[in-house]
Parts: sequence; C-alpha cells; structure tokens
Amino acid sequence: MSTSNVRNIDSLAALHSGMLRLAHDWDNTVQELSSFVQRAEEHFSQTQPRYWRRQTQLAERELNEAKDNLARKRASIRIEDRPAASEAVARVQKAERRLRVCEDKTRQLRSWANEVAKACDGLRGPLADVHEHCDTILPQAARELATLIDQLRQYAEQARQRDSL
Repeated sequence: MSTSNVRNIDSLAALHSGMLRLAHDWDNTVQELSSFVQRAEEHFSQTQPRYWRRQTQLAERELNEAKDNLARKRASIRIEDRPAASEAVARVQKAERRLRVCEDKTRQLRSWANEVAKACDGLRGPLADVHEHCDTILPQAARELATLIDQLRQYAEQARQRDSL
C-alpha cells in the first residue's frame, strides 16, 4: 500500500475558508457593480431626458414670454411713442439661445443614452459570469475541498493510530 506524507491540513482548511470569503466578497462587489450599472443606465435613459424635457419646456415658456413682451413694446401705433426695445430683444435672443442649448442637449443625450446602454449591456454578461462563479462554482469547489480535507484528516488519524501501535 502506498503512503502519503500529509503534514499540514490546516493550510488546506485556510484555503477552504478563503474560497468561501472570496465568493462572498466577489458577490458583494458584483452586486455593487450591477447596481452602479443600473443607476448609470437609468440616469441616461430616464433622469437626464426628464430633466432636459423640463428645461426645454421652461425655455419655450421663457421664449414665448420674451416674444410677447417684445411684441407689446413694438405694438404702439406711433414709432415715437414706442419704448426702447433693446432689452426685450436681448431677452428674446437669450431665450432662443437657451432653447437651442436645451434642444442640443436633448439630441446629444439620445446618442449618449444609446452608448451607455450598449456599455451597460456589455458589462452585464461578464458580471453574470462572475456572479455564477460566486454563487455556484466557488461554493461547489469549497464543498469538494472540504470533503477532501475530511478524507485527509481521517487518513492522517489512521496513520497516527498505525504509527502509535
């Protein structure tokens, strides 16, 4: 019968507990990353579009008010009775610029949202793979290692009993 020279089973037990801690730590990290991916995608697909829609509405309202104000100033029948409208014209121009910025941001955001969605989708697959390792593969390997450790302990005990006889 062949013999083995089993000297330190405790290091294998430390490996076993390390594998379980690793699976737990990785699982926590994967959950945090998944949450971050979800929040990033939500930010670009829901939060920002909602914000820029609201800003566009406000800019449109501001532009309409500025145009109405300018129209009232220009509505006098006689030119000499009209108040100076340079401030009202500047307000209309400012409101038009703001509306253009809001519309540009809305257009850019569609493109950004698509890019972020693609990047998030690209991360979900590898995260699922790591989650599977944490949830299934590492715990299974730890169980198998625990079984081997038990067998080694039994073998070492039998060897000690033989040596003491």
